[in-house]
Amino acid sequence: MKEIHAGRVGLVLLDSSLRSLYCNSEALRIFTYPKEPPKIPGAQFLESLHSIASKTIETNGSPITTHLISGKRRYLCTTFVLEAETDRDSKPAIAITLERQRSAVIDLAARFQLTDREIEAVQHLAEALTSKEIAQRMNISPNTVKVFLRLIMLKMHVTTRSGVIGKLIDRSSGQ
Repeated sequence: MKEIHAGRVGLVLLDSSLRSLYCNSEALRIFTYPKEPPKIPGAQFLESLHSIASKTIETNGSPITTHLISGKRRYLCTTFVLEAETDRDSKPAIAITLERQRSAVIDLAARFQLTDREIEAVQHLAEALTSKEIAQRMNISPNTVKVFLRLIMLKMHVTTRSGVIGKLIDRSSGQ
Protein backbone atom coordinates (compact mmCIF):
# COMPACT_ATOMS: atom_id res chain seq x y z
CA MET A 1 0.00 0.00 0.00
CA LYS A 2 1.36 3.41 -0.88
CA GLU A 3 1.98 5.99 1.77
CA ILE A 4 -0.26 9.06 1.76
CA HIS A 5 0.95 12.27 3.33
CA ALA A 6 -2.05 13.91 4.99
CA GLY A 7 -0.83 17.42 4.26
CA ARG A 8 -0.55 16.70 0.55
CA VAL A 9 -3.96 15.16 -0.04
CA GLY A 10 -6.90 17.42 -0.72
CA LEU A 11 -10.24 16.45 0.79
CA VAL A 12 -13.67 17.86 0.03
CA LEU A 13 -16.98 16.73 1.55
CA LEU A 14 -20.27 17.60 -0.15
CA ASP A 15 -23.86 17.11 0.95
CA SER A 16 -26.48 15.46 -1.28
CA SER A 17 -27.27 18.76 -3.02
CA LEU A 18 -23.55 19.20 -3.84
CA ARG A 19 -23.01 22.00 -1.34
CA SER A 20 -19.53 22.07 0.12
CA LEU A 21 -19.48 21.06 3.80
CA TYR A 22 -15.74 20.77 4.28
CA CYS A 23 -12.66 21.56 2.25
CA ASN A 24 -9.14 21.24 3.61
CA SER A 25 -6.53 23.84 2.72
CA GLU A 26 -4.74 21.56 0.25
CA ALA A 27 -7.91 21.01 -1.83
CA LEU A 28 -8.65 24.72 -1.82
CA ARG A 29 -5.08 25.48 -2.93
CA ILE A 30 -5.36 22.93 -5.77
CA PHE A 31 -8.70 24.24 -7.05
CA THR A 32 -7.70 27.90 -6.90
CA TYR A 33 -4.12 27.69 -8.23
CA PRO A 34 -2.35 30.00 -9.20
CA LYS A 35 -4.31 32.53 -7.17
CA GLU A 36 -4.20 32.63 -3.39
CA PRO A 37 -6.98 30.55 -1.85
CA PRO A 38 -9.92 32.77 -0.89
CA LYS A 39 -11.35 32.68 2.60
CA ILE A 40 -14.68 31.58 1.09
CA PRO A 41 -14.61 29.33 -1.99
CA GLY A 42 -15.45 31.20 -5.18
CA ALA A 43 -17.59 30.29 -8.18
CA GLN A 44 -14.75 28.62 -10.11
CA PHE A 45 -14.02 26.33 -7.15
CA LEU A 46 -17.68 25.37 -6.75
CA GLU A 47 -18.08 24.81 -10.49
CA SER A 48 -15.16 22.36 -10.47
CA LEU A 49 -16.63 20.51 -7.49
CA HIS A 50 -20.06 20.21 -9.09
CA SER A 51 -18.59 18.89 -12.32
CA ILE A 52 -16.55 16.23 -10.53
CA ALA A 53 -19.34 15.19 -8.15
CA SER A 54 -21.98 15.05 -10.90
CA LYS A 55 -19.98 12.40 -12.78
CA THR A 56 -20.06 10.16 -9.71
CA ILE A 57 -23.79 10.60 -9.24
CA GLU A 58 -24.36 9.72 -12.93
CA THR A 59 -22.60 6.37 -12.41
CA ASN A 60 -24.97 5.34 -9.60
CA GLY A 61 -22.44 6.00 -6.88
CA SER A 62 -19.49 3.96 -8.17
CA PRO A 63 -16.21 5.61 -7.20
CA ILE A 64 -14.77 7.57 -10.10
CA THR A 65 -11.12 8.35 -10.60
CA THR A 66 -10.23 11.20 -12.93
CA HIS A 67 -7.32 13.52 -13.46
CA LEU A 68 -7.35 17.19 -12.61
CA ILE A 69 -4.68 19.57 -13.86
CA SER A 70 -3.92 22.62 -11.74
CA GLY A 71 -1.13 24.76 -13.10
CA LYS A 72 1.56 22.34 -14.27
CA ARG A 73 0.63 19.71 -11.72
CA ARG A 74 -1.56 16.69 -12.33
CA TYR A 75 -3.76 15.33 -9.57
CA LEU A 76 -5.54 12.02 -9.16
CA CYS A 77 -9.11 12.93 -8.24
CA THR A 78 -11.22 10.17 -6.67
CA THR A 79 -14.89 10.72 -5.86
CA PHE A 80 -16.83 8.46 -3.49
CA VAL A 81 -20.50 8.40 -2.57
CA LEU A 82 -20.73 8.16 1.21
CA GLU A 83 -24.49 8.00 1.38
CA ALA A 84 -26.83 6.67 -1.31
CA GLU A 85 -29.91 8.37 0.10
CA THR A 86 -30.92 11.76 -1.26
CA ASP A 87 -32.22 13.34 1.93
CA ARG A 88 -31.60 17.07 2.02
CA ASP A 89 -29.96 17.44 5.40
CA SER A 90 -26.36 18.55 5.74
CA LYS A 91 -24.72 15.16 6.23
CA PRO A 92 -21.69 14.42 4.03
CA ALA A 93 -22.84 12.47 0.98
CA ILE A 94 -19.84 12.73 -1.36
CA ALA A 95 -16.12 12.74 -0.62
CA ILE A 96 -13.52 13.92 -3.12
CA THR A 97 -9.81 13.26 -2.62
CA LEU A 98 -7.09 14.99 -4.63
CA GLU A 99 -3.62 13.51 -4.61
CA ARG A 100 -0.69 14.81 -6.57
CA GLN A 101 0.57 12.32 -9.12
CA ARG A 102 4.29 11.92 -9.15
CA SER A 103 5.85 11.19 -12.48
CA ALA A 104 8.22 8.29 -13.00
CA VAL A 105 11.01 10.80 -13.68
CA ILE A 106 10.50 12.47 -10.29
CA ASP A 107 10.48 9.07 -8.58
CA LEU A 108 13.74 8.23 -10.37
CA ALA A 109 15.22 11.56 -9.34
CA ALA A 110 14.54 10.82 -5.69
CA ARG A 111 15.70 7.22 -5.95
CA PHE A 112 18.98 8.00 -7.74
CA GLN A 113 19.55 11.52 -6.37
CA LEU A 114 19.48 13.25 -9.76
CA THR A 115 19.93 17.01 -9.95
CA ASP A 116 17.32 19.27 -11.57
CA ARG A 117 19.38 19.52 -14.77
CA GLU A 118 19.87 15.76 -14.87
CA ILE A 119 16.09 15.32 -14.49
CA GLU A 120 15.59 17.71 -17.39
CA ALA A 121 18.06 15.69 -19.51
CA VAL A 122 16.22 12.43 -18.66
CA GLN A 123 12.90 14.02 -19.63
CA HIS A 124 14.34 15.03 -23.01
CA LEU A 125 15.91 11.60 -23.40
CA ALA A 126 12.47 10.07 -22.78
CA GLU A 127 11.19 12.17 -25.71
CA ALA A 128 13.73 10.30 -27.91
CA LEU A 129 15.79 13.43 -28.59
CA THR A 130 19.39 13.22 -29.73
CA SER A 131 22.22 14.74 -27.68
CA LYS A 132 22.31 17.66 -30.10
CA GLU A 133 18.55 18.26 -29.71
CA ILE A 134 18.79 17.96 -25.92
CA ALA A 135 21.65 20.49 -25.97
CA GLN A 136 19.52 22.95 -27.96
CA ARG A 137 16.55 22.55 -25.60
CA MET A 138 18.70 22.92 -22.47
CA ASN A 139 20.83 25.69 -24.00
CA ILE A 140 24.10 23.84 -23.34
CA SER A 141 26.74 22.20 -25.52
CA PRO A 142 26.35 18.62 -26.83
CA ASN A 143 29.46 17.67 -24.84
CA THR A 144 27.80 18.87 -21.63
CA VAL A 145 24.77 16.73 -22.49
CA LYS A 146 27.06 13.72 -22.87
CA VAL A 147 28.57 14.43 -19.45
CA PHE A 148 25.09 14.73 -17.91
CA LEU A 149 24.04 11.44 -19.48
CA ARG A 150 27.21 9.68 -18.31
CA LEU A 151 26.62 10.89 -14.74
CA ILE A 152 22.97 9.80 -14.92
CA MET A 153 23.99 6.35 -16.16
CA LEU A 154 26.53 6.03 -13.34
CA LYS A 155 23.95 7.00 -10.72
CA MET A 156 21.38 4.60 -12.20
CA HIS A 157 23.88 1.74 -12.62
CA VAL A 158 23.24 1.36 -16.37
CA THR A 159 25.62 1.58 -19.31
CA THR A 160 23.43 2.88 -22.12
CA ARG A 161 20.85 5.56 -22.85
CA SER A 162 18.29 2.82 -23.40
CA GLY A 163 19.13 1.52 -19.93
CA VAL A 164 18.01 4.87 -18.50
CA ILE A 165 14.75 4.63 -20.44
CA GLY A 166 14.37 1.01 -19.28
CA LYS A 167 14.58 2.14 -15.63
CA LEU A 168 12.06 4.87 -16.40
CA ILE A 169 9.62 2.40 -17.95
CA ASP A 170 10.09 -0.12 -15.10
CA ARG A 171 9.40 2.61 -12.56
CA SER A 172 6.31 3.95 -14.32
CA SER A 173 4.77 0.48 -14.56
CA GLY A 174 5.16 0.03 -10.79
CA GLN A 175 7.92 -2.60 -10.80
